[in-house]
Amino acid sequence: MLVQTLRNSLDHFETDEPPIPETPCADDLRPWRDRIDAIDRAVVELLNERSRCANVIGHIKKNLDIPVYAPRREEEVLTNAMGANRGPLPDISIRRIIERIIDETRNLERKKYQDEE
Repeated sequence: MLVQTLRNSLDHFETDEPPIPETPCADDLRPWRDRIDAIDRAVVELLNERSRCANVIGHIKKNLDIPVYAPRREEEVLTNAMGANRGPLPDISIRRIIERIIDETRNLERKKYQDEE
């Protein structure tokens, strides 16, 4: 279900881009702001799905007595994210954003599965 929702969103974003006005007016902001709002909703949905996956991983780690912090895996995640980057954000920006997401996810994982004893 999530995958289909994302595919539909991506299709929408690729085909329904508002025109870039040659002589902009204030009314030209609305469709672009609406587009950003829709993208933000999709990002939140993805972040929550990522957190759900991390919760399952946290559960597995707890049962296997594996620490929350896995530096090699974290670097792999960062490398994968930067490898998927097509711009315009530079790789360093992608790295910082993903590092923040990892940090928040790790905090959630610790609270839920490591600190509950």
